[in-house]
Amino acid sequence: MQPHPAPFQALRRSLRMVMQAAPIELRHLALLNFLTGTGPSISLFLSKLVIDETALLLGQGAISNAISVLLAEPKLLWSLGGAILLNLVVDSVDSIGTTLFAALRDRVQGHVQGQVLHKVAHFDDIALFETPELLNLLELTDKGMQRLQRLSFIVAATLVGVFIFVPSVLLSASIAWWVPLMLLAASIPSIVVEMKHHRKSWRVEETQAGLTREMDIYAKVVTGEAYAKEVRLFSLQTVLLDRWRSLFDRMFGSMEQVRREGAAAVVIWALIGGVGAAIPYVYVVLGVLQGSYTLGDLALYTGIILQVRRSLYILIGNTGDIYDVALATSPVFQLLDLQPQLISGQAAFKSIDSIAPVDRGIQLQDLTFAYPGSNKPTLKQINLTVRPGEMVALVGENGAGKTTLAKLLCRLYDPTQGSIYWNDQDLRSLDLTELRSRIGVVMQDYAHFPATLRENVGWGFLPKLTEDQAIQAVLQDAGIDYLVGELSQGLETPLGKQFEQGVDLSGGQWQRLAIARALIRLSQVELLVFDEPTAALDPKNEHEIYRIFKTIAQGRMTVVVSHRLALAKLADRIVVLEHGQIVEQGSHEQLMAQGNRYHTMFTRQASSYL
Repeated sequence: MQPHPAPFQALRRSLRMVMQAAPIELRHLALLNFLTGTGPSISLFLSKLVIDETALLLGQGAISNAISVLLAEPKLLWSLGGAILLNLVVDSVDSIGTTLFAALRDRVQGHVQGQVLHKVAHFDDIALFETPELLNLLELTDKGMQRLQRLSFIVAATLVGVFIFVPSVLLSASIAWWVPLMLLAASIPSIVVEMKHHRKSWRVEETQAGLTREMDIYAKVVTGEAYAKEVRLFSLQTVLLDRWRSLFDRMFGSMEQVRREGAAAVVIWALIGGVGAAIPYVYVVLGVLQGSYTLGDLALYTGIILQVRRSLYILIGNTGDIYDVALATSPVFQLLDLQPQLISGQAAFKSIDSIAPVDRGIQLQDLTFAYPGSNKPTLKQINLTVRPGEMVALVGENGAGKTTLAKLLCRLYDPTQGSIYWNDQDLRSLDLTELRSRIGVVMQDYAHFPATLRENVGWGFLPKLTEDQAIQAVLQDAGIDYLVGELSQGLETPLGKQFEQGVDLSGGQWQRLAIARALIRLSQVELLVFDEPTAALDPKNEHEIYRIFKTIAQGRMTVVVSHRLALAKLADRIVVLEHGQIVEQGSHEQLMAQGNRYHTMFTRQASSYL
């Protein structure tokens, strides 16, 4: 596994990812920071001109009519007007910051989570879901994504904190007792409007809770262990990711509309609040001209000392947060850099159709396999051939390696040693997607897709997803076509308790759906793999499924993993595994006649039905 990136490297990549996720929002924030950054400096310069001009006029003697003098002095008038206008603009633009921050947060979250989901969905082998170390990495990645979202806030707050000016209400009270009240009164409308905007945003989030839950459902399907094999074997990555992205776009679009509407109202009331804040400023200027206030009072009102202290406080306080985020985001990039052990998608890989027809079937030669992170082989020196049109049953006690061998045949893993050949071609030389399209599977831990009845069947072969007749036919073959009539929405009925009005099925019904999902792709299947296909069925229905398997297996290579040896009796050949090795193989009659391991297993199991 790839090592953790160094904190500063993770920070650099995190910042780059934030910039890739939300370039528009960052550009707007840069403009906002520019205005709020240059505003105080320009304002202080204009205030200096006001002070200088005021002192100059006072030096000429007392002024009886301050207003007429102000209007008669262009430099003083323009400096005063410019300072007021600049403060109005800065205050108004600054009010947009909340909207930009919210949009930045959602953009970063969607971008980062989308990249992680894409990586997990297209991770070709399933070690990511069966290796404790990699499962821990997934968990840490989830936490890192939350920290990466937080980084956008920290960076934005740090930049804004450098430039934002913070008027002091306590100091403003030294000008006049009513000044803080005026500032408060001028701010109340803007505060009320912003609160209403937040409440409206929250109501939208409440109404979109269903969308959020559906996003989480599909995210779990992409990243969950229960769905990992069938998502890959049926090539459902694009379907699931498109559905997740569609839900995200709907949710983001609704929230963005509310933000735009709220931003317009907040800007208007911020302008009004800015006018209220300007009244004391004009009052002080007039008071200085009349001699009731000193120039020190004016400098105090326009001072920026507190702004500088506040900016330094933000910078120092955020330094630790940035480093903390850098540490927490390392697993995100460790996952994105992780490479599967399977190699797929290279131009040199052969198409199965391009292989000259050689009916040699599947051959396993000196196959040994140990799961990633384990030094103990699960399978050792397996040599086995499955010929076209032959059904082979894999039997043995729990832990014998039967399911592991089925995973290797589906190329969910590659052998640690040895090779698997498909008509004399190494599986590792064949195009992975095309190879899996030629395999029909019913796994022991088959998926309960949170989707409609149609999708639970049609996702087995996407070209037939919209063909009602084909779906009905395989449902009938699997003995579960009655569901279409019983369910309120027929094929469009959502299955699973996760959905509103969703219907849950029994274990046997879910298993029959998994069988139907494998049946729908029979037109191009050359290898059938059934891992405990009747585990959830009662004995009454078991024989019916045996008949179905016997029928569909004709002319195809078929591998059946089963604890129920009655199913093994139907096989052309039975392979007995013990401790990861083949100890016996032959027909039912041959193995019973030998009186060894299989005979003992079958006799013991048969006695339980007496």
